[in-house]
Amino acid sequence: MKFILLVVCIFSNLAFAAYEAPETLKGACDNKTCTPQMQAIYDSFLSQPQAPMHIPGMYSGVCYHQSQTLDPATTHYVGVLFDRLGQNFYMAPVFQYFGEENSMKDWSLAEARKEMSPDWKNYGPMKIHPTSATQVVLDDQGYPVYIYWAQQNPESKAVYLLMIARGF
Repeated sequence: MKFILLVVCIFSNLAFAAYEAPETLKGACDNKTCTPQMQAIYDSFLSQPQAPMHIPGMYSGVCYHQSQTLDPATTHYVGVLFDRLGQNFYMAPVFQYFGEENSMKDWSLAEARKEMSPDWKNYGPMKIHPTSATQVVLDDQGYPVYIYWAQQNPESKAVYLLMIARGF
């Protein structure tokens, strides 16, 4: 399965403890700092208003980051496990920085479940919206550290994932 990730911006000071991610992340590339690869991924994300539907599933692919420490033009890789526990759905991403190739591209669902940290179950379930799935990962004080939005192309089954990280 094709999976794409774009880290779109950085939160530096979040002044609220409770946060619910909006259904769609709008304006992610409005600040003109997105590379052409990021803009293409974001445009694809916006044109695929469908929540991921193939759960459980393991997806992997390229990702690009806007951060103080990573070159936004450098290709990295990410894998994400969408899984179910009882009536709840969960998202578990893992990043591979600076690899020559995607080491997760052939992972089966069983391999992903074995390789991924079980900590994802502690962050609470994904919220499934009609047009996306969102996951908010909180720190020990209840502030958002990572916020994810996932959408899936129903025809190609490609997954588009956007992430905002605080302080990176």
